[in-house]
Amino acid sequence: MGIGEHRHMASRANALSEASRPHAVLLDLGGVIMDIDPRACFDSWARAAGVDISAIAARWTVDDAYKAFEVGAIDFDEYLDGLSRRLGISLTRPQWRTGWNELLRDLFEDVAGLLPEVASALPLYVFSNTNAVHQESWQSRFESALDPVRKIYASWEIGLRKPDVDSYLAVAHDMGVAPADILFVDDNADNVAGGKAAGLDARLVTGPAETVAILREAIDGG
Repeated sequence: MGIGEHRHMASRANALSEASRPHAVLLDLGGVIMDIDPRACFDSWARAAGVDISAIAARWTVDDAYKAFEVGAIDFDEYLDGLSRRLGISLTRPQWRTGWNELLRDLFEDVAGLLPEVASALPLYVFSNTNAVHQESWQSRFESALDPVRKIYASWEIGLRKPDVDSYLAVAHDMGVAPADILFVDDNADNVAGGKAAGLDARLVTGPAETVAILREAIDGG
């Protein structure tokens, strides 16, 4: 094989690698970049109310009020009115807020540490089902770690939440990237299914090691 053929094959390999590479990366926040623990939230409320955690865990659910809170349709106080009745406990607003933010644990350091490298190779975005109270907490705690992210799409700010197909299409439109060219990573199977339905290259992860492997593959060009 001559030098010219070697160069042609190398050029073709590079072209194929670029063709398979996403044009942008879109990450979930809780469960992908940072750890979350609902039981920590329930435990805080249970201790404040003097009840067993099992009573709260059994009654809590992602209901219509929760979804409305996550798209900014109602505020925290409105959500708490219904939540207090559902859980059968009465707490002060600071007690509710403290427990609410206990959901947010620490960063997955291996993932957070890789974000600058991802952002240097590809446009990096985050799309999170979240609310104003949680966002105030994670933004203040993890501001520097999230600095490589070009834009964070918070459900309560855009008025749409995963797994609604329209939410992904709205995000993709704002990113200026075709859905098929977006690598989307989430730890929720319904959210991944919604992403796929919207045309994204959606990947389900169950832990930070899987996220790191997917991001490394994207950086390296597949």
